[in-house]
Amino acid sequence: MIILVVLAAVAALGVAVHLLVLREQVDGARRAADDRVAAALDVYAATGLLAFDARVDAPDLPGELRAAVPADGDRATLVTGGSVRTVWAAGRSGDTLLSLRTRFDTDSPTLRQVDRAMLLAAGGVVVAAGLVGWVTAGRLARRLRRAAGSALAVAAGGDPTSLRRVVGDRHDEVGALADAVDAMSARLSERVRAEQRFTADVAHDLRTPVTGLLTAAELLDDSRPAALVRDRARALAALVEELLEVARLDGGREQALVEVADLAEVVSRVVRRGVASGELPDGAVTVRVLAPASLPTDARRVDRIVTNLVRNAVQHGAAPVDVLLDGREVVVRDHGPGFDAELLRSGPQRLRRAAGDRGGHGLGLVIAAGQAEVLGGTLTFDDHPSGGARARLVLPPDGAPRPPRDEAPAEVPGEVTRS
Repeated sequence: MIILVVLAAVAALGVAVHLLVLREQVDGARRAADDRVAAALDVYAATGLLAFDARVDAPDLPGELRAAVPADGDRATLVTGGSVRTVWAAGRSGDTLLSLRTRFDTDSPTLRQVDRAMLLAAGGVVVAAGLVGWVTAGRLARRLRRAAGSALAVAAGGDPTSLRRVVGDRHDEVGALADAVDAMSARLSERVRAEQRFTADVAHDLRTPVTGLLTAAELLDDSRPAALVRDRARALAALVEELLEVARLDGGREQALVEVADLAEVVSRVVRRGVASGELPDGAVTVRVLAPASLPTDARRVDRIVTNLVRNAVQHGAAPVDVLLDGREVVVRDHGPGFDAELLRSGPQRLRRAAGDRGGHGLGLVIAAGQAEVLGGTLTFDDHPSGGARARLVLPPDGAPRPPRDEAPAEVPGEVTRS
């Protein structure tokens, strides 16, 4: 854009200079012709002779020039033509009309030299403006790209970074944008921290009375109403424990206890425990081991992740549920309708369930994703091409867990050890 603007300005300036030089040539030719006709009039008045190629009452003299010199001593000039101009000059001495005519080519060497000089100057100006524009716009674009990259990294779950520090201390439009985004990010972060603190505080305050309620429910008789009370008390206690676990994961201070673990044994144990407790129907979940693997990781957290994925597949999908172990990758797939479009777009969100979900509180996948982050692995969700929801857990080969964050949004008392 800068080059185009400079080109337009240089072109306009070049045309203006060309026309000014041409006008100056025409005016010079007029003055020279007027001086010659004045000298011819003086010679004719003194001697009666014609000088400087002057003619008397020339028949081809333009009528408008003839009309411009009606009285003795009047003089006038007229320029006609295009690329080759004709300069007429006429003057009257008594009743005699003297005139002379000269021609000149507008494409003169002088004008060509001026045009060449303008073209060379224009080329230099365009190159210089292009370089300056490239440097200036490039610096601006680089700052914007750095800001955009930092914002995208934060949106993808990276550590928050001040855009002002990324774009520098210059007080310009980019700096103003960075300040505005930093202010917005700070307010959003504070709001998220407040919500996390609220969740942690509520879950912690509920833990004691819910534990007492569950203990009291276990003392009831074996009647159907008592069984219903015990079932709901257990569900409420499980919800409180899950809220506490989510709060601790949000705090960013969870650390994996790394030791060598047999992933095949971990996955098989999850299914066996679920079938033994009645949570998983017998035969509804199949485990296939393509490539067994023993690698350094936190077996308890892997157990927690796989448990939540299998439980989610059984509750919200359809049998059979396949658990596939291929090295350090664990894939859980059901044969139901697949994941909700909102989950595929934004990832699992706490206490959010798709329409038609049966049971659950929307925390299982959130906990699984948080535990995978603690392990330094990745947990992705998609739909299988043949139908059904699919969750894929990929553990790091070296067992390197995620380092704890420097600042925790909420300090959550108590240790969550549910598996």
